[in-house]
Amino acid sequence: MTAEAGLLPAARVLLVCGGKGGVGKSTVAANLAVTLAAGGLRVGLLDTDLQGPSLPVMFGLDERPAVRAGLIVPPERHGVRLMSTGLLAARHHALAWRGPLLRGALKQMLRDVAWEDPDVLVVDTPPGTGEVHMGLHGLLGIWGAVMVTTSQRVALEDTRRCATMLRTLGIPVRAAVDNMAHHRCPECGSENRIFSRNLPKEAAEACGVDPERVTSIPIQPEIAESGDDGTPVVLTALGEALGVSELYRRLASPLAPAAAAL
Repeated sequence: MTAEAGLLPAARVLLVCGGKGGVGKSTVAANLAVTLAAGGLRVGLLDTDLQGPSLPVMFGLDERPAVRAGLIVPPERHGVRLMSTGLLAARHHALAWRGPLLRGALKQMLRDVAWEDPDVLVVDTPPGTGEVHMGLHGLLGIWGAVMVTTSQRVALEDTRRCATMLRTLGIPVRAAVDNMAHHRCPECGSENRIFSRNLPKEAAEACGVDPERVTSIPIQPEIAESGDDGTPVVLTALGEALGVSELYRRLASPLAPAAAAL
C-alpha cells in the first residue's frame, strides 16, 4: 500500500506508538511536540486515538476549531498546531470508529486541515496494532516511529508486537522511551526504579533499537499534574528542575530536521 500524495507533503511524519495502553504515550507525544516547536520548527500534532482522545486536555483546549475556506483551522497552543477528534465531538461523547469510517476520519484530519506545511507532524497513535496504523501507512509517507514502553514484562511483550508490525510496514523505529522508569525522592534525591526486574536494555531489545536510543523518563507527580493543567511539563520550571526538559531535548535532537536548535 502506498501513501497518497499531497495530503501532507512538507512534513517529516513521526509516529508515537505503544503496544500497551497506559504507558504514557500521549504524554510523550505532547512533550516531544512542544520540545520540537521550542527548537524553532513548525510542528503539527495529530491525535489519532480516535476512541480515547486525550491531547486536548493536555493542551488546555476545549473549543471547537474554526473553519476557513473549507478547511479546519487547528488551534495552536505552545507553538504546536493540534488536531484531535476530541475537539470535534461533545465532551464525554462516546466515539466508535471502524473500517471505512475510521479511514475516512483519518483522511479528513490530514486533507481537510490547514496544517500550513509543518516541518514535523507528530502523530499520537492508539495502543496496540490495528486499523489506525494501517490507515496512516496508506495515507502518509512515514519517516519513523518512537516506541513508548515501560520495563515490565506485560508491556514489553506488547511492545515487541507493535515493533514487529512497524517493521512489516517498513517504518523504522528511530528511538524508544522507557517511561516511568524511576522515581526521584524529593528529600534525599535518590532514584528508585519502578520496574526493578527489568532494565532499559530490555526496552531497547523489545523496540529493536540500540540502547543509546532509549531515553528513560522518570515517574513524578509533576509530569501528570502539568498535563492535567494543560501545559506539558517541559515548558515549566519543574520540568527543568526535574531534568525532564533536558531528557526530551535529547530525545528530540536526532528526530528533528537539521533546522532545529534544540
